[in-house]
Order: sequence, then C-alpha cells, then structure tokens
Amino acid sequence: MIPSLSHDAEFFPGMPKSWGLSFMINDEVAPTGRAAGALAWAGLANLYYWIDRQSGVGGLWATQIFPFADPASIGGYLDFETAVYATLPKQSAGTA
Repeated sequence: MIPSLSHDAEFFPGMPKSWGLSFMINDEVAPTGRAAGALAWAGLANLYYWIDRQSGVGGLWATQIFPFADPASIGGYLDFETAVYATLPKQSAGTA
C-alpha cells in the first residue's frame, strides 16, 4: 500500500459481506438503510456508489481527494446515503 494514495478501508465493519464479479454485496441491512443484497464499489479518488435494486435507489458520492478512504469523504458519503434512505417510505428503506 502507498500511504499517500490509500488508507485501509473496511466498509460497515463487522457486517457480513460477499463479492460479485464487480461489486461488494452487503449480506444484511446496512446502518445507513441500504437493503441486504445491495451492490457497492469505490474508486481511488474517494468515489463511492451503491445500487439498491430492492429499494429502487442508488447513489454516487464523487470527490477528487487523496488518499482513498479519507475519513471526511467516507463520513460525507455515509451521511448522504443515510439521508437518501431517510426520504424513502419505511417499507422501501431496506426493511421489506
């Protein structure tokens, strides 16, 4: 690892996850409201996105900040995702 390019990153520590060909898949509902089975990925310059087919939403948080897993960028992304789910009806917010 090159410290100027990336911190260590663990999304939703302690939560079970699996992997598809192109995505991380959370195996249970995330603290943000993301439904189990949703897909997510990230890019080096603190680009984060998720696709939640069950809830019918997805999102993109894009910056151009190094190193990857910048604490402020991750915090902003998780706050953004949480705010998206807060606007959904409860039955659609990963609880169905």
